[in-house]
Amino acid sequence: MSDTRVAATLTYAGTAKPPADTVVPVDPAGLVLTLDVPPGVELRRAALTVQAPGDDVTVDVTPGATLATSTGKSVLNAAETLTWLSLDWGVRRPLLSLELQPKNDTKKGRLSVAEGGPWYPPTPSDTVSLGLVEALPGLMASRLMVELVEATSTPAAPGAPKTLAATAISGVTARAAARPADLSATLGTGTLFFHHAMPLLPRQELTLGDALGTALQRAWPADLAGGKLAVTLRSSALGMLERVRLTLETLAVIRTWTGGQEALTLAMDTDGEVVGRATVPPGQPLSEVRFTVAHRPRDERLSLAPRPPALPPLAHRCGSGFAAAQAFSAPEDGGALVGLDLHLRPLTRGVKGTLALFPDAHGRPGDVPLKGSTLELDFVEKGPPPWPARWVSLQLPRPVTLGPATWWAVLTVTEGDVLWSLAPLDGAPAPGVLGPLTALYRAEEAGPWLPREAPTQDGGTTARLWACTRPRLKATAAQPPPPPQVRLRWGTRVLDVTPGQDGVVSLDTAALAALTPPGGTGDGPPLEVLVRSRVAGEVTLSAPRVTSPRGDAYALFPRK
Repeated sequence: MSDTRVAATLTYAGTAKPPADTVVPVDPAGLVLTLDVPPGVELRRAALTVQAPGDDVTVDVTPGATLATSTGKSVLNAAETLTWLSLDWGVRRPLLSLELQPKNDTKKGRLSVAEGGPWYPPTPSDTVSLGLVEALPGLMASRLMVELVEATSTPAAPGAPKTLAATAISGVTARAAARPADLSATLGTGTLFFHHAMPLLPRQELTLGDALGTALQRAWPADLAGGKLAVTLRSSALGMLERVRLTLETLAVIRTWTGGQEALTLAMDTDGEVVGRATVPPGQPLSEVRFTVAHRPRDERLSLAPRPPALPPLAHRCGSGFAAAQAFSAPEDGGALVGLDLHLRPLTRGVKGTLALFPDAHGRPGDVPLKGSTLELDFVEKGPPPWPARWVSLQLPRPVTLGPATWWAVLTVTEGDVLWSLAPLDGAPAPGVLGPLTALYRAEEAGPWLPREAPTQDGGTTARLWACTRPRLKATAAQPPPPPQVRLRWGTRVLDVTPGQDGVVSLDTAALAALTPPGGTGDGPPLEVLVRSRVAGEVTLSAPRVTSPRGDAYALFPRK
């Protein structure tokens, strides 16, 4: 079957450049995870794990920040002096460094930070030199103010007016930790299903588990038709992730038989077997097998079911003047015979003749057949010879009532030649049970009937034989047709199953434990449903559902 693995790709929708190859950007533009779901795949669980980088990875917050100055301008000009400037980047971020240009040893910058409220001085130090990259201790803020003062000045006492020194500032660079300031996830065109409002900690792992699984299941392609889904990760400001990993637990769901049918209706021969096949993923276990069996047998019962080989070592020859007869004991309640199956091997491509039922006359077939019991035998073989022996079914036009006495089936071939398979006769049947008795043959139409016996291995005695036949009796309320035998086969493993009263077979993981995946390479064998019945009829296999679990892990970033 086609590949059941969901394809996953990660793409960045924005334009920011990551500061290193070991991280991937996430910002308002979005980091998009696209899932390409093949048909017939059902989602069980999903988890997306992201990891923030350490604080050795930083981003410049200045380009996206709002700049304000004491001159009322939003840009810096080296030809103008100012007494303060502020940056507002909108979200809480840990500041790690600040650089003010140009260098000026007589001036310093006094810092204040805010998180949407009043300004307050940071600790342990609130001043920075000009012209240097000054490290900051991860100041958590959404705004920064720099007031320019003399290098020798001390902070003013509370309530005293500040003394600021006008200074030319040509550039400012503020760098924050690259870990995202927050993280949200949307599905499709904007259905928000996850939001983490706080800045991620250094190297923190954040897992979207149940929320992601629930969102994906709601949007999963209808009727398992397959399709694409998009999950977008966003942060309100530029951030970086050093790892994005997806895990999916899915089910390959097979809902048709091999060939695409949702229901199979199969004709079943007497004592025959039919097979329904489902193509399943190779090398993977099964977690569920469910289907419905509807058995519609003929109104028959089979009291005798021999299973001779395809090439029996002994057989009657019928044709070219030879005829054969097989005696049967009658069941205690008589019963009505509706048909017979003969195990025959044709020696010529075409065979014609008759099969007739006779009453017993002193251990031999009588002279007059039972009324309505003469059947035409007429079949033509296909393919090249030699042909194997097989069951040839003959149906009486109406049931023939069997009396309490022995009766005979006599085969006469008028065109061609055929072998009627013989098997050893293991004693006499129990009283009141339909069973095989003597086998006879004759070499000419009016010749005597002779017993068919075979020498035994010791050569001193003879073994009694009988001609392999399956008499079919009309079923009664007291003896209805037996239920079919249902089995599952996968490779060499076979599992017997029992349908419920409604015909449903439902097996879970525990019940399927013995049905392990076949080994080998390639597509592998199909899962087969085998239905065997002692009586002919019709079987419908419908509503299949076979599931095969798989787990996939995707290293979306860093890509391997």
